[in-house]
Amino acid sequence: MNDDITSSTAFKLHRATALIDRVADAYLSREHGIRYALFLVLLMVRVMGEPSQRAVATALDVSRASITQRVSALVEAGLLRVAPDPADSRANIVSLSRKGAGLVTVAWAGLEQHQDGLDHGVDEPALAAALDRIIANGERILGS
Repeated sequence: MNDDITSSTAFKLHRATALIDRVADAYLSREHGIRYALFLVLLMVRVMGEPSQRAVATALDVSRASITQRVSALVEAGLLRVAPDPADSRANIVSLSRKGAGLVTVAWAGLEQHQDGLDHGVDEPALAAALDRIIANGERILGS
């Protein structure tokens, strides 16, 4: 048995994810004045349309309390709008403001370009397939 945790696939995946997050956070903070965690909320809202806060929390795998804080900060910055969910009086629907939609478009394009090189030498289709397998296995194990 190898006791070096740093050689495990799980540790390497964690390390790679942390580095990707740090690169994204540095770029987004410097060029667009937004942290990556907040940008991910905007990105999810764009992808999902006008989701509930709960749906965004589930998609990002964060707590409802965390998403409430993030949404509040984004509303205060004028990047998101919040409205009561007509189907559930205890829920809120979030949508991008015009300013938020513009930021997502520009920042996503810049982020894609800025991260160019992170995947240098990587067989992206094989990596994507392996990640899909890990995600499916994790969901199966957790009963999701």
